[in-house]
Amino acid sequence: MGSDRTLESIWQRRAKAFRTETMPYFRYMGQSGFPAFLSLIVISSAIGYIGLLRHVPDDFPFTIVGVIALTLVLCWSPLRTWLAAGDTVFMMPREADMNGYLRLSLRYTTLGCAVLVAIVFLLYMLIYVQGPAINGAWTLGIVAAGLKAVNVWGAWQERQMTWPSMRWLLRSLRWAMTALTVAAWLTSLLWQAAAFTLLLGILCMVLYRLPSKHRFPWERLIDEEARTRKRYYVFFGLFIDVPTLSSSIIKRSYLSWMLRRISFANRNTFVYLYSASLMRTEVGGIVLRLLFLGCLIVYWFAEAVSLSGYGSLIAFFIFMGLIAVQLGGLRHVHRYSVWKHVYPLPEKQRTDQFLRVDRFAIVLCTALLWLFAAIPLALSGVYMLSLAAAVLAIVYLAVRPMRLRKKLAQDEEEE
Repeated sequence: MGSDRTLESIWQRRAKAFRTETMPYFRYMGQSGFPAFLSLIVISSAIGYIGLLRHVPDDFPFTIVGVIALTLVLCWSPLRTWLAAGDTVFMMPREADMNGYLRLSLRYTTLGCAVLVAIVFLLYMLIYVQGPAINGAWTLGIVAAGLKAVNVWGAWQERQMTWPSMRWLLRSLRWAMTALTVAAWLTSLLWQAAAFTLLLGILCMVLYRLPSKHRFPWERLIDEEARTRKRYYVFFGLFIDVPTLSSSIIKRSYLSWMLRRISFANRNTFVYLYSASLMRTEVGGIVLRLLFLGCLIVYWFAEAVSLSGYGSLIAFFIFMGLIAVQLGGLRHVHRYSVWKHVYPLPEKQRTDQFLRVDRFAIVLCTALLWLFAAIPLALSGVYMLSLAAAVLAIVYLAVRPMRLRKKLAQDEEEE
């Protein structure tokens, strides 16, 4: 019992240390004006949501929206353990006493996820009750709570699995089964949905018993904690210099063909470097996720002609701004690398070549977002708003290189 309390106190000290470590960065973020920008997003989203509640279209995709929104929050099951690489030496001998430590981590992360599920569920229910509403809100709430508990259990089972391929396979199946279960409860009678859920539950229990597992997946938890900390610092790095963390490289084969189109020449030295960094680092992953989500939301608002078309424009500019902020962080990726002072690279060309990469990426993302707004609006007979959005976007794209050039010059002076 005493050792359990000691491990729990270690968890509490580490959690407090992380909060103390990141608090100054949150303060710098608050001084940057980002909370005001975030408030604008919340206010504009609230206006669009209230307008949707007042006038829900007859052809509104209740099931699709519900499945996507609820599946995302139900399946997302992070776990903050505060573990570090040295724990495999100092804490692994006490693995048998780690139950209390793990219980605190589960309580900490599950509570936050549960609040997120409740918010998304309530927001969706206000729309769902204006549609078919085959099952009641209380019934769906109990089902959502049960699905969240099952997903937390499934995510922990996946972390314990020995083979990564099996872990990714079962994780994909868990997401697919959760989506099918949510769809069943939104579209079927209670007894039909219950029978379908029972069958999927039995299948899930059988599948998760097959793979070999570790009792306590130390390396998996340490890697997950390191990735989570890195995401925090990548975000803070948009506002102020932060301690450098080891970069993780992700092979994205569906983008690597672009690198082969860059000729190997002196004039493209940094073009290749920053292009590869964008495609293979976390910055590129964030941009891709924002682009996918932005195209989806912009299309929904445009197809419904929400707020007479202004809803899609607001979403377009919000996601264009978020992507632009993330792309701006690319300039920090190699800021502290020593090879710049070792190899004879054309340092004076770095700014111009970085701006070429940034220009290509932001133009491509903006064009895709604009098309997902312009085409549905054009089919609905709305043209002027799309043209106005294009003009404003072009003005921003023309001004952006000058602003980035000033920031790069300031970075060089600070170095």
